Amino acid sequence: MKAAPKVNIDGLYIEDTLVDDAFSGVVPFYAEIVPQPPANPDEAEQEPAPEVEQPAETPEPILAGYLVGIAVTPGLYRPRFDLVAWEAYQDAESAARAAFQVEYDQWAALPEEERGDAPVYQAPAQPTLWIEGLTPEEIEEITRPQPIEPTELELLTAVVEGIQQQNAQLQEVVVSSGEELSAVKTASAEQKLTLSALGSEQVKQDLSTLDLKQQNNVIGAELVRKDISILDLYMQGQVLGQMLAALELKILANGTGGESNV
Repeated sequence: MKAAPKVNIDGLYIEDTLVDDAFSGVVPFYAEIVPQPPANPDEAEQEPAPEVEQPAETPEPILAGYLVGIAVTPGLYRPRFDLVAWEAYQDAESAARAAFQVEYDQWAALPEEERGDAPVYQAPAQPTLWIEGLTPEEIEEITRPQPIEPTELELLTAVVEGIQQQNAQLQEVVVSSGEELSAVKTASAEQKLTLSALGSEQVKQDLSTLDLKQQNNVIGAELVRKDISILDLYMQGQVLGQMLAALELKILANGTGGESNV
């Protein structure tokens, strides 16, 4: 057994099929005929049997393709067997055999001493029978380089790089917030020292005021201005304390991956 190509009615390759080792040439094959059931089985049963049985009509076979005893030429994208060239080759071969037979008969009719060498049959050259079944445009389309899809590892690498970049940005925010918090803490410490110094000064001013209040109205007015200044500084200290608390909450939120609502 050997494999032989099977083609459709246009000569396009379908598949290989097993044939006998002696198989050659081109042989047609036909579509399988499936018997059709009666349109209405009940009516078929009620219909009386004819007295004389008529022979059943054999449906016309439908040509499906050909079995080819010539191997497919390698390198074709969609092999097609040139049925027209095959028929022309068969006609040329028949003509060559007929011509040879005439020549041989003429040679055989001569007397033996006049015959000379017997004629030799010269078969016509076989043409190229397996050809390309695709157009140049179709070949260009299927051979065009396709975009390379990224592998799963490349996709994961891109995701990791994105996460690393986000972490770097978050670290910058944390460092910046830490610097702001440090500056606020320093300002708050200085403000506390200022408030402490002002508090001591206030005590001294109060004692001086008790001793000199009735002696000098100008000193009394200065005391009022000092009280207002101390109150203003105290309020500033309260505001700085709130800022410090907000920044500490912001750093805590950034460190845990959440977002602060402050």
